[in-house]
Amino acid sequence: MVSRLNWSPAALPSLEGRTYLVSGGNTGIGYWTVYHLALRGATVYLTSRSSDKGTSAISSIRASIKAAKPDVESSLHLVTMDNTSLKSVVAAANRIRSDCTSLHGIVNSAGIMATPYQLTEDGYEAQWQTNYLAHWLLTYHLLPLLKSTAQASAQGTVRIVNVSSMGHAATLKEGINFKDTSLKDKFTFRRYAQSKLANILHANALHARYNSSSATEENPPIWAISLHPGNIDTQLNSRSWGGSTLVPILRCMGAYITPEQGSFNSLWAVAGKEVTVEISGHYLVPVGETKTPSKQAQDVDLSARLWEWTEREMREKALLKTS
Repeated sequence: MVSRLNWSPAALPSLEGRTYLVSGGNTGIGYWTVYHLALRGATVYLTSRSSDKGTSAISSIRASIKAAKPDVESSLHLVTMDNTSLKSVVAAANRIRSDCTSLHGIVNSAGIMATPYQLTEDGYEAQWQTNYLAHWLLTYHLLPLLKSTAQASAQGTVRIVNVSSMGHAATLKEGINFKDTSLKDKFTFRRYAQSKLANILHANALHARYNSSSATEENPPIWAISLHPGNIDTQLNSRSWGGSTLVPILRCMGAYITPEQGSFNSLWAVAGKEVTVEISGHYLVPVGETKTPSKQAQDVDLSARLWEWTEREMREKALLKTS
């Protein structure tokens, strides 16, 4: 699939006075998402598993912004968060809630792809937790802040963006295997696809709760969007199964876009002025083009069931209590 890069971050409006969170903001498309948001004047919190790598990324982004726009005083903040530790995710959310009086958008961008089978300390398959569960939990704990910001802002200002993949369509027929989400005996891309399908279903469930038609004073309008960032040449490719063989071939074929270009769809979705209320609840391909996802990704009942399953799992682990 060739991405249609018919938009650039130069079209973003001024984001002064707005605050955003980008998970996995120290590398790849997350890094460039942070860069372009901050370049437009936003305050940006970025999560990184490594404090050293996160600090290095912030220094690099600040230097690049200074070179591009000397008059922009970048406001960047590191939140150390390990998606493979759900306690770490809750701690990160609590840190953000204590620091911020407003939050205008989340880009759930961190992820791993087609890695060998591994269980986290919480007992979940690593891709399932890193790509989906951690982001569900992070978003859940930040919903009070998002809602209060939405109540004080123009409709459409507050948005949640889940970075999925066109690979979500490679799931099993049932979409989500609730009896065994680890899929230990399945090919690694099946596990990856299940986690990316969950990202779309999560955005759909958020849309059902917070879109304009179902919005209430208690649940003000928050737009939720899922997307495919494009076929991007990042470290995920080389770390995935077969990556060392396939990646050089695909590079020679011109199948990839750069990580910076891969951030464009997320930037458009979370802060683009072209986004309308009709876009909420949709799945996007680059840049800003709505596309019908897989049959499972359109399943309203599956979306609701996944939310209920996840909420029950997190509650049983006592991870839904807010400080």
